Amino acid sequence: MKIEIRLTGRMYQSILEDLKRRHAFAAERVGFAMSRNGTLANGGSLVLLNRYHPIPDEQYLDDPTIGARIGPEAITWAMQAAYFGRARHEGLWHIHLHSLCGRTGMSGVDRREIPKLVPGFQSVGKNGTHGILILSLDHASAWAWLPGKMEPIAAAVVSVIGTRIEVFESEGRK
Repeated sequence: MKIEIRLTGRMYQSILEDLKRRHAFAAERVGFAMSRNGTLANGGSLVLLNRYHPIPDEQYLDDPTIGARIGPEAITWAMQAAYFGRARHEGLWHIHLHSLCGRTGMSGVDRREIPKLVPGFQSVGKNGTHGILILSLDHASAWAWLPGKMEPIAAAVVSVIGTRIEVFESEGRK
């Protein structure tokens, strides 16, 4: 199944600005976005990211073994957002930035740690498409868990829609 992720240029710029900010001890920043589901003409799935939530500075844990670790307050916010978004079939997306140019994807730590969050999101937000969006300075990669599915699907396309349109196509890898 083909999955496309779309967000506005304004939201994309806001996310990048937030994720580029320095933190006192975390090497990376993390944020969450809410999404709505749609259907593509070919029967694929469309995911529209519509709201972004930055993680406040004090909700990071000092863990020098990884780029960023968020604490229980951030996870509680995410679980509540997924729960309250369930009536609108909203999904929750973990977002972070790899500060480099070119294609990006999940690092070993990302593959090991971030997908562990998704079953919790699915348990409280059963009707939403949940996922992971990783940005580079000029590219994006995403993995989506469709409602009721245990395995992610790599998004074929992440599109930034606005004054300047950017389309980041997947190489078909997960």
